[in-house]
Amino acid sequence: MEKLCHAILWILEKSPNGRARLDLAKLLYYSDGVHFQKHAEMITRGDYIHLEDSPYPVKLNEALLFLKEKGHIDVIPKIEGNGIQGFTLRFLKPMEGLVLSREDKRVMMKVVEAFRGRVVDENRHYPNLYENYVVTPLFDAIPFSVERINTKIHVLVQKSLLNLSGKMFRVLFERSE
Repeated sequence: MEKLCHAILWILEKSPNGRARLDLAKLLYYSDGVHFQKHAEMITRGDYIHLEDSPYPVKLNEALLFLKEKGHIDVIPKIEGNGIQGFTLRFLKPMEGLVLSREDKRVMMKVVEAFRGRVVDENRHYPNLYENYVVTPLFDAIPFSVERINTKIHVLVQKSLLNLSGKMFRVLFERSE
């Protein structure tokens, strides 16, 4: 969990306006995915599950609680005209003994720069990683394997079209073996 905590802090430090929890979860997923494509290993080395609205690191809540208790992050409610509309996570101070390599930081910077604001249109930036998450059944573990995530060309069993935000996306379902 140490690498996950350092990755969270690094992303929040590079996000001056803070990040919502789900945006942070997506940034971690795409950072791990891009790193996996290049080096066949993930930065955080954690597991992800497919929730209704994002890929989600299984240990994210535990890491956020730890970082909040130790004073490394702050959680600020987003208050709008109709009440609290979520929370923003903000960086306060780094942890001692940074365990992220230069390559880890380079990959995460590339992902953070792709999503300066909210994390939207992921399929434009990382179509194969987006597809890997979308085709995973809800509440199942999102698989990271060279055969599945490192290529944009898949063995098709079925094709379907989804209409998301007025755009058409082709979702490819893989043959499970």
